[in-house]
Amino acid sequence: MDRVEQYRNIVKQVLQRYYDLYQRMQDAETALLCDPAADQYQVIQTGWDAQQRRIYTTLHLSLKNGKIYIHSDPTEEGIANVLIEEGIPKADIILEYQAPTLRKYSGFAQA
Repeated sequence: MDRVEQYRNIVKQVLQRYYDLYQRMQDAETALLCDPAADQYQVIQTGWDAQQRRIYTTLHLSLKNGKIYIHSDPTEEGIANVLIEEGIPKADIILEYQAPTLRKYSGFAQA
């Protein structure tokens, strides 16, 4: 299995764990969206806040040029740390939610 395919599998497995957790904990409806053709992976939540419909992108990751981009991550432990525990090196993880000028201080890839 090539590296990109391995990363796809790891991302899907990690997001599946978060999806399972959010489904048990939240009042909102949770969905796991995986599009391996576009290399986009998300956990979203939908629900109502009073009279207004809400849609939240809880976690959003993508793969591009052999690297994992983390676009959204509200988790306490940091999904980047979970990916490292799964064997993905810091050099292949980009904290996209951080400003490009700050990424050089993160210890992760800069893009």
